[in-house]
Amino acid sequence: MEGKSGKKEEYGPLILIAGEEEFLVADWMKKIKGDLVDPGLADFNFSLFYGSNLDIGELLGLAQTFPLLTERRVIMVREAELIPAKDLERLIPYVDSPLPSTCLVFLASKVDMRKGFFIRFKEKGRVISCQKLYENQIAPWIRSQFKAISLEVEENAVLFLKAEIGPDLLKLSVEIEKLKAYAGERKKIRFEDCETLIRGNRHYSVFDLVNAVGNKNQSLALTLLSKMIDEGEQPLVMLAMLVRNFRNLMKLGEFKKAGFSRVEISKKLGIPEFYLSETYKHFTNYSSEELRKSFSLCLEADLQLKSNVRSPERTMESLILDLCSGKVLYTHPSF
Repeated sequence: MEGKSGKKEEYGPLILIAGEEEFLVADWMKKIKGDLVDPGLADFNFSLFYGSNLDIGELLGLAQTFPLLTERRVIMVREAELIPAKDLERLIPYVDSPLPSTCLVFLASKVDMRKGFFIRFKEKGRVISCQKLYENQIAPWIRSQFKAISLEVEENAVLFLKAEIGPDLLKLSVEIEKLKAYAGERKKIRFEDCETLIRGNRHYSVFDLVNAVGNKNQSLALTLLSKMIDEGEQPLVMLAMLVRNFRNLMKLGEFKKAGFSRVEISKKLGIPEFYLSETYKHFTNYSSEELRKSFSLCLEADLQLKSNVRSPERTMESLILDLCSGKVLYTHPSF
């Protein structure tokens, strides 16, 4: 595959992709696999492991095996940060002398580059950073995405996208693709295009509300609640989705204690692995006690909504304030 400069991308035998920006991580995974693995031979030349239950012997055996009917074999290890230190030590001899036909890719959300294994890896291989973008990096990233698809973009359009969408790279990439289709034969995206296509069709979903509450972002959650009620969203639907998220957080805690990997948790919760990071983030924001007692708050709101004790908007506002602040009305069996 050729990069933006037209130069063919080169992949060595050792790659570490480190960072918490899942969009960038997934993009690199897709790119490396697409460039090096023949789809017809993927069953023989592509393997995916997880650090939480990695068999080092199996990994080393595969890494030292030549690919079948092609030039390269690709092995990816997600959750590399969960590989025990003693197992990392066993990998050092391979890192010192890797098989050139194998592309061994480690992926980790957080890595201590001071550890011996990663120091050696950095010396011998390639490290790709996929950290979440800083505020001052968002606009340059937007410009680079337009450039990659051969489109010019007005600076006001870039600033509009940054302000309206924010740092969510997945949402930004979707909107950029929409703008490309909207522009048709034109080669330049204007501010008016963004305003018409994005602001004109702006819709806040219940998932945005759930995410704001999960992050305990009280002001954003209340703003979204007001807009969604104005758009006709039903409070009982919002409540049901909030309860669903808290149930998932309770289950997540149980699955983590049981030692399940991210991919196993993804399957058990029915949440795509790409979006699981948000659920993990919500889990860290709520204590076990807060999670248990959140159902009391939701039950109280459910009773109020169904009995018309007060307006639905006031009921939901009170619920959001209490959930985000950690307040508990009373102890009640799980909702």
